[in-house]
Amino acid sequence: MFTSSISTQSMPHVQAHSDVGGQPDRSLTRLNEGEKQTMLQSRGYSEMLKERTGHHLLLTAHRGTGPTSVFGSTFPDKYLPENSLQAIKAAILDGADAIEIDIFKSGDGKVVVTHDDEIWRNAFGADRSGAQLPAGETKESYLVGQKTVAELQNIPLGRNGETMPTLAEVMELVNDANQTLTQCGKNPIILNIELKDAGAVTEMLDLLADGSNGQSATPLENIVFCSFKHEALKELKERAEQRGMMGINIAPGIKTADLFGKDNMNPDFSLKDPAAGYHPQAMHDLRALVEGNGFQGYDGILWDLRQPIVDLAVAGNKAIHASTSDFRQYADNRDFSHVLLELSKRVDTFFKCDNVDDARKVLLESSILLNGIGIQMMHKQTEAGEDCFYFYRPSDQQDISGILQSGANKPIAYSKLGRD
Repeated sequence: MFTSSISTQSMPHVQAHSDVGGQPDRSLTRLNEGEKQTMLQSRGYSEMLKERTGHHLLLTAHRGTGPTSVFGSTFPDKYLPENSLQAIKAAILDGADAIEIDIFKSGDGKVVVTHDDEIWRNAFGADRSGAQLPAGETKESYLVGQKTVAELQNIPLGRNGETMPTLAEVMELVNDANQTLTQCGKNPIILNIELKDAGAVTEMLDLLADGSNGQSATPLENIVFCSFKHEALKELKERAEQRGMMGINIAPGIKTADLFGKDNMNPDFSLKDPAAGYHPQAMHDLRALVEGNGFQGYDGILWDLRQPIVDLAVAGNKAIHASTSDFRQYADNRDFSHVLLELSKRVDTFFKCDNVDDARKVLLESSILLNGIGIQMMHKQTEAGEDCFYFYRPSDQQDISGILQSGANKPIAYSKLGRD
């Protein structure tokens, strides 16, 4: 078992977004010397995984340390609120190769980091249905797009006063971490920006071109854009190139229905026939979308990935982003790790995970067990309670390639398991 130096589940008391006077707390967008050392040490564990996968498997921290709105109006106190600076910093300290965030445009034209326009879906203690809103608010007014940044940053997302950051603040934090990583000869953190708001394209490009508050923007080569809003991604690429921002990295989101067909979908987005193959037109349509628009890769749900989309990515020299959400029970079933290890044999693979540290441990263990590490020892107890030790030599290579024919079984959502 590999262990890293920190766990997002045992983080100390986190800071609120603002200090005295309502100004942003600059310590949230900077790493102190101790945090830099923690990040570098954790990166060492990530390097072990990359070395075992030919440097083709990278870990993307989903919304920082995973979604928390899935738990209901509040969430277990061991978690940090999704998309907050505190969660993003925790993922950086855990050695994440990339950070995935979601963006919308505020009412005063700033790009903010949140998964939903509906504030009640993320505000701490709020009724997630929106049936009980603050006094004077309606579902039409209590939206990110209807509030200023100052108003949004007065709404707590967590029990310790965490609030919604701006994209500029997230870039400042990532850039600060990347300065240290670059100085130490490490690859920079990639910022994976999911465009949730098609109306935010211009403001986002302005920010990426000019920076904010005297801070440099994150270099384009360190950013991957994704979205299920494919037309917005095309617009983003076109407008970026008009500004001379060439080589922009885009991986369009792929819905389950895009692959298996709408006719095979249940109302809860599960498959009517779990053994079904892809829709006959699916690969043609995806190739036209990605290769036809010069996009960088495919952003699919891990449980949906099968051999045909891998072949498509290989043929076009494209990356695959394997997404999961509300999945933290990595040790329960290693099918997910088998999919990722097989993918990384053929294409650059980004795994969007809810806990970088836990996912990395299981992936490292799976890689070692599958490839063998010489003589291994197994311990069992007899019915009489006596200890027995068995020594054996595993085969040098176990074939798990069949996992891409059937895919990995989708697990129950972690938040429904009642483990916290």
